[in-house]
Amino acid sequence: MNYTKILLEKKEQIAIITLNQPDKLNAINLEMKNELYAALVDVEADESIRVVILTGAGRSFCSGHDNDDSMETLPEFASLKEEEKLYHLAKPTIAAVKGYALGDGAQQALLCDLIVAGEDAVIGFIGPEIGALCYGAYTVLPAVVGSRQANELLLTCKRISAREAYRIGLVNQVVPGEELMDAALEMAGSIVKLPSKSIQYTKKALRAPLATDHHLATVEEGWRDILGGLKVN
Repeated sequence: MNYTKILLEKKEQIAIITLNQPDKLNAINLEMKNELYAALVDVEADESIRVVILTGAGRSFCSGHDNDDSMETLPEFASLKEEEKLYHLAKPTIAAVKGYALGDGAQQALLCDLIVAGEDAVIGFIGPEIGALCYGAYTVLPAVVGSRQANELLLTCKRISAREAYRIGLVNQVVPGEELMDAALEMAGSIVKLPSKSIQYTKKALRAPLATDHHLATVEEGWRDILGGLKVN
């Protein structure tokens, strides 16, 4: 597949997927989301790949939803298809986060197994701030940081620093910005050295469904109301 909104690089059993719209701080639109899904399917099927790193080109990881995307794409954009694939990917995933990770960008990082953040990272689940939903975070975020912290992040849309994210357990490691990819690659290398089957089943055992029936019903109701009756695909 020819990608226009992401980059896919494979080397030494590690795949690096880069969100590649740096002029918009890698704001994510439907085309990028579909390409990301296709890349995840690719690396999951590639037996030579053991670990996946997700990062962003330029100054930021992902600034959130691309508001230039047409309204007609929103129902399909709101699908959990890509989020489910990222969350349940059979191979460990590491988010290498720099600059802004906001809204849909924060969700993409959250759904990875591990997060390495540059010291300049700013993370915020800001969906409600723009009249949308941080639908990929409702189940996962409380499990990662606890319900009180999740409530605060999701209900106030506050942005937090990399150090604060580390303090509450949202990220695994904070490093100087220029060392971000080296740190992510080092972490990936540690995983590659371990028996693949053991890692695969360890990850599978750790993962719960992204959303319960209650969450899915609430998300669909919310988007239906926000989108004026359009059905979420």
